[in-house]
Amino acid sequence: MAAWHGVRRAGSDARSSPRSEDASVRAVLALGGVPWTDLDDGVQQVKLRLLEAEADPVREEIRNPAAWQAVVASRVAADWHRSRSREEGLRERLAARWARSDSVRHPQADRVLALSVADALEGLDASHRQVLTLRFYSDMTVRQIAQHLDIPEGTVKSRLHTATSALRSKLRDMEVI
Repeated sequence: MAAWHGVRRAGSDARSSPRSEDASVRAVLALGGVPWTDLDDGVQQVKLRLLEAEADPVREEIRNPAAWQAVVASRVAADWHRSRSREEGLRERLAARWARSDSVRHPQADRVLALSVADALEGLDASHRQVLTLRFYSDMTVRQIAQHLDIPEGTVKSRLHTATSALRSKLRDMEVI
């Protein structure tokens, strides 16, 4: 199944190759500031949005698919930046929370621990970091996380388990715990 070829195109049956369309989308995402490591995820997001648009029975045909893909890719890049800003804000709040902890005897140790946890979180997969952040720093329940991310509760539980194990392992490797 070639996702790009499913886009309804007005007026022409000319189709470009999925590889060149992927390259165009990658270029727009890269110009939008999405890091190289996240470009594949961005391309998948664009494809998903195009498929959703195609499945919408009310939506008109897309007259210029290449332009439409570029617009969608630029929106995905903007979404990536918003998400990144939220994660950075949460990381800063985490460090501040640990720094203000009630341990008066070793405030410097608490600050080091907070920064170590933030570094370990940074090393996790985006999906794992996301569920940990929502669960422990936004105090969301498993059900709320599932609704927020539009995924099954079982998937949230699985990701939480995997993420906490990975975080624990990273902290042990860093000799924090």
